[in-house]
Amino acid sequence: MRCAVLDLGSTSFQLLVTDAETDGTLTHVLRDRVILNLGADVAATGRVPEEMLDRALEIVSRFRDVAERSGAERLLPVATAAFRDAANLPWISKALRGALGVPIDVLAGDEEARCTVTGVRASVALPPGPWLAFDLGGGSLEIALVDDGRIVWTDSFPLGAARLWSTMVAGDPMTRSERKELKALVSDLLTPAVEASGTAPELPCVMAGGTAGAVCRLLAAGRWSDPPTSLNQFRVTVSALGDVARTLGASTSEERLALPGIDERRADLLPTGAVVLTAALGAFGATSAIHSEWGLREGVVLRALGTPIPTDPTVLRHAAVDRLASRWRLDDRHAATVRRHAETLFDETRAIHDLGAEERELLGAAARLHDVGTRISVDKHHKHGAYIVEHAGLRGFSPDEVALLACLVRFQRGSAPRASYPPYAGLLPTDREACRTLAGLLRVAHALARGGSEDVTSIRVDTSGDALVVRIEGGNPVHAVTDANEHAALLARALGSPIRFAYAEAPKAS
Repeated sequence: MRCAVLDLGSTSFQLLVTDAETDGTLTHVLRDRVILNLGADVAATGRVPEEMLDRALEIVSRFRDVAERSGAERLLPVATAAFRDAANLPWISKALRGALGVPIDVLAGDEEARCTVTGVRASVALPPGPWLAFDLGGGSLEIALVDDGRIVWTDSFPLGAARLWSTMVAGDPMTRSERKELKALVSDLLTPAVEASGTAPELPCVMAGGTAGAVCRLLAAGRWSDPPTSLNQFRVTVSALGDVARTLGASTSEERLALPGIDERRADLLPTGAVVLTAALGAFGATSAIHSEWGLREGVVLRALGTPIPTDPTVLRHAAVDRLASRWRLDDRHAATVRRHAETLFDETRAIHDLGAEERELLGAAARLHDVGTRISVDKHHKHGAYIVEHAGLRGFSPDEVALLACLVRFQRGSAPRASYPPYAGLLPTDREACRTLAGLLRVAHALARGGSEDVTSIRVDTSGDALVVRIEGGNPVHAVTDANEHAALLARALGSPIRFAYAEAPKAS
């Protein structure tokens, strides 16, 4: 079902049109956004100004028209802190309903948190056990404690970036005393909440919302010369967030606009938001946090459709890979054979490469997706496939993991991994080393799988001699051995040892 979410927030009105499937897949079709900063007006006067109503009605009418013309079957308008706190909410809700033709769902703080958690769980692979979700918007901050997929505690706090910017920050840049007052306010409001929630220190934390995304883009621009297209599951330290908050707080608007990765629409509110977000994470004893690109709007869709969300992070990641493979109509039997051979080779050479379960999972995912580019070009399918993987928005994978997956698909054939390919250039040194080994394993696995699943049925690696001897058995291993020896050079260099493939000869007739 194609759904359209109209998110009437404290900082902006946003439209998301997305195709929702019964398994929880969301394929975003279009987005639109208009900055209004109603949260600042509500914080100052307690009301949404009447003079802003015409502008608000104009925006929601345009959003409705865009949604309908894009084929949306269901319209889901929601409003958050600025509206639920406004004294003239009944009058505004009536006017907005007239413009939209459906009622506005004004979310209470706990409902907003539940929708956000639903969106996060569908987007980020989290380990079993409790974790905290932080959603900082323009009007409020929602925090939720989640355990085994259930929210066990949640609360909403009047700490939105627009609200506090309008009431506590007088100049540009903000003064040191203003930063101290912001931190003190966050501490005063959240210290009792820490006790009430019963959270242990250093729980895994996830941050969602516009401020979190904007700060992550700044940090990504500092790490990568060519930042990834998706920063979903990007992990940042609270220390790094604090450094960004200090830089933003001490800079003028003009200086902020010159920063790489800055979102100019948030340039005024971002210093306040960064201080609040850093202080909030610190209040709960967090040392790092993971960014979720999905949140409230995605959660609204999934809640409306009653879509179950898996609690097992492995299930989320496997489902994302399977959906991408299905979308491009890959040969499942061939991919399964390549994956089986790749994982067997990985296990048989583990004592040499010393890689772990995470790398093995990525190798299996790359084997599943190695032919994803063939629908575009057979000759250059490795290059097109790498682009598809890089830009597919795979849920549950971090930017580094997506980059490594793209590298494995890119370098399954052709040249060895090289720094002229941006995703490879952006990998950490240890990940580059892993990439060379995994790409070598994938090349050999593909060579062994060319003749079908029955050609090679058993793979064993003998590491006792000066060279690695890979012994294979199967129905017709002769050509598989020839192909594997032709494609073993990269793996041999990565493992630091010559590799020779051999097959068991059929017994001679008596």
